[in-house]
Amino acid sequence: MILPALAASALALSPAEGLEPPYQALLTAAAAEDDIAIFTNAVTVLALTRSAERIAAGAARISHSHGVIARRILGLPVAPVTPAPEPAVIAVETDAGLDAAQASKIDPFWIAAPASAVELITRAHSELWTGKVRLGVRADSGDTERLDYTLGLDAERELVGWGFETSAIYSYSETDDNVGRDELIVKARGEREAGERWTLFANTEWERDQLSGFDWTGFLGVGAGYRALQRDAVEWTLRAAPGLRYISEVDNGEYLEGAFDLLSDMELQLSDTMRLESETRLLASNSARADQLFRLNTDLGDLWSLEVRYRYRYEFDPEPGFEAGDSRTDLALIREF
Repeated sequence: MILPALAASALALSPAEGLEPPYQALLTAAAAEDDIAIFTNAVTVLALTRSAERIAAGAARISHSHGVIARRILGLPVAPVTPAPEPAVIAVETDAGLDAAQASKIDPFWIAAPASAVELITRAHSELWTGKVRLGVRADSGDTERLDYTLGLDAERELVGWGFETSAIYSYSETDDNVGRDELIVKARGEREAGERWTLFANTEWERDQLSGFDWTGFLGVGAGYRALQRDAVEWTLRAAPGLRYISEVDNGEYLEGAFDLLSDMELQLSDTMRLESETRLLASNSARADQLFRLNTDLGDLWSLEVRYRYRYEFDPEPGFEAGDSRTDLALIREF
């Protein structure tokens, strides 16, 4: 009886929103560990004596993403959270000897990404990092009619403060003892939050296919993204990046040109085990092209899934002897780690 009365009195006398400095320092230190499990435990413990809305406001003070995560843990509606004013003084030391304000700082992704990657490899565990290995077949139509074998590797860090994703897909086939396809596509993007909905990112890709209209092509751009829609089952992000495109063609040699990359990225959670992703892209340059990609992923368990991927590409100025439109369908078995 006494303990509940004391807890109720503390709640009545505490500020109207946000957390008191000691509790805010505890939550900030937990977030600085970059481990969802630790942050979840901290939120759960605070919920014993603090209100859910107050804890969510304290988490939003750290970052928008932490606010969203806290609201999900507490069972609150995921909606924009207005951070409470900063407390006057936070002077609680962490285990590393830093105060909570220093611990809450997030390193740039070009520093934090390699560090987290090393941690992922050495500890073989991270709540924010995911990886996939894919093995499948691909059917092409348009310029070519063939069946290829594909091997891919993906790695992604969820965008909490900063995010990173990269993928590599290799395709190969032979027809009558001759190479029918020998293609490698590598992509990478590093991204950092720049507000409640805005992000800043650097994007690069490299594609080699000596049996198409070019030997290889690459793009490097820096731009901004806008998270137009964020729901539990739907996410829609728009990105734009000016940059440079380098092309090595069979007949025209190598050349460099300015380009502007426009991207619409949408994810739909159709059910607990099925997810649909749509990626629409326009690369505007002298050799402009447009891509439409659909991915349907079905879980086969905790670590295995089956993915069907369809891509249509349109070249606005195709090389002589090549069609403007080209489509391909991939079927792959995926192992997550």
